[in-house]
Amino acid sequence: MEKERLATPLEKDALGYLNELRLSAITNMFGAAPFVEAEFNVDRKESVRLLKLWMKNFNESGNYESVTDDWVE
Repeated sequence: MEKERLATPLEKDALGYLNELRLSAITNMFGAAPFVEAEFNVDRKESVRLLKLWMKNFNESGNYESVTDDWVE
C-alpha cells in the first residue's frame, strides 16, 4: 500500500530541478543522478534515491509538496 508523506525541502528542490532537467533534454533521465550530485552536493546514494523518488512521483506541474516513496531506498 502506498503511503503519502510531506516532501522535505531538499526533495522538493531536487524534484523540481529534475523536472527542469528533463525539459532541457541535456541528458536521458536515467543518467540524471550525477547532475543531482553536482547541483545539490549530495553523494551518489542520495542522488539515486532522489532520482527514484522523482520517477515515482513525476508530474508535469512540478508540485512535489507530498510524495510517495514506499519503494525508494
